[in-house]
Amino acid sequence: MTRAGGENVELVYRAAVGDFREAVRVSARASAAGRWGQGLLLFAAGAGLFVTVVTLALGALPDARALVTPVAAAGGLVLLPRLQARLLHRRAAALGLHRAVLDPWGVTVAHDRGTERPARWSQVSRYAETPHTFVLLSGAHAPRLTVLPKRGLATPADADRLRAVLNREGLTRL
Repeated sequence: MTRAGGENVELVYRAAVGDFREAVRVSARASAAGRWGQGLLLFAAGAGLFVTVVTLALGALPDARALVTPVAAAGGLVLLPRLQARLLHRRAAALGLHRAVLDPWGVTVAHDRGTERPARWSQVSRYAETPHTFVLLSGAHAPRLTVLPKRGLATPADADRLRAVLNREGLTRL
């Protein structure tokens, strides 16, 4: 599909939880809050493990909190992104079939319950390409994300067209 202002790219898809897992990972790495949260969980796991090892080395039994902290922190690193992805998927899946169009204006997503304009190009600053998705990010501290699954493209060549649109609009690739 082509327009006077440039080439449009269209995707038609149903939401899949795997798409949101990839998007949540990208979002966590792309934002200061996400990196800080992951760092804090890693620090808590390491500190708890350190206290446990030192206590055992001194011949004493570690406090229960010292044992629970690294397990809880590691669990948080694994489980929280999965839970967030499931929540996002549940919301998107309830909207039914999605039809996203990238045009000179930005991104418009129509679904069974209406139409959304999730992002103008002036609002989107970055994007990431994962094995199965393109993730558009707007905002720096807690990025709003738009997930565009590659399986929604009509042909594999449309991924190159989509990439060209994102580059033409001046988005930074992560």
